[in-house]
Amino acid sequence: MSVHEYLIYALNHQVSIQQQLHNTIVPLAYPTAVMLDSAATQLINAQKAQVSSQSPFPGGGMFSRLSRKGRVRTLSALENLEIDLYLLPSPFQNNAGLVKYVTDALNRLSMFGYYSEWPAYGSTRLNQPEHRRLEFFPLSWNQIGYPGVSHGYRDFCGFLLKIAETRVKNEES
Repeated sequence: MSVHEYLIYALNHQVSIQQQLHNTIVPLAYPTAVMLDSAATQLINAQKAQVSSQSPFPGGGMFSRLSRKGRVRTLSALENLEIDLYLLPSPFQNNAGLVKYVTDALNRLSMFGYYSEWPAYGSTRLNQPEHRRLEFFPLSWNQIGYPGVSHGYRDFCGFLLKIAETRVKNEES
């Protein structure tokens, strides 16, 4: 379903962080992967997690070598700030708020990537949003009974929304 590609895309293009006086889009996919590996290493060194004998992700970092339970334990440790923040990479180093924010976002973005139209974009999924097109009906939509794209649900078809403009008169004394 290429949900991992959605996570990478979202972390690199949609998550903004505060830098001095303005929000900036900073690519966070690579630093997040390093953060996960660093946290996994800390848990292994503290004997709170073990490296799996058979990694389902050959060539991956320390986080990918953990069992499912070990990976969940690592995410939980990050979310609860049970790791040494000083040992994390920039921009996560000593930044508890960002660690919690991105760790929480990993769960949300995974769910969004699975249940959204992302998988159905097929070969166009990595294009800019205005250049993507649905190539098929997503499997996850079938699983949950979602009827698909609608250009207006029946309840709202034919109704024109009118917004009355109200102006406050400025009275001069």
